[in-house]
Amino acid sequence: MEKKKEKFEDHLRRVEEAVKTLESGQLGLEASLEKYETGMEALKHCYSILDQAEKKIRLLVKEEDGSLSEEEFKPEKKAPKKKKAPDGEIPF
Repeated sequence: MEKKKEKFEDHLRRVEEAVKTLESGQLGLEASLEKYETGMEALKHCYSILDQAEKKIRLLVKEEDGSLSEEEFKPEKKAPKKKKAPDGEIPF
């Protein structure tokens, strides 16, 4: 029997279920640890799938002559969050 390849959404659903269950506070210690491990494993799969998708994404770039060319997608790094200044101070 061929194993069905699970989709990103399947793994994400497991992560969401684990978080919801853990937040409920209804599980004992051992069951909570098992649910946590299950959620973390599913999360690893999510990151792996996203990483593979990112590697496949290519951008079409319009050249000066009007032609199109492909270029690798390079996500921008997120800018660091600005620190909030204490009340009454100007953040410079």
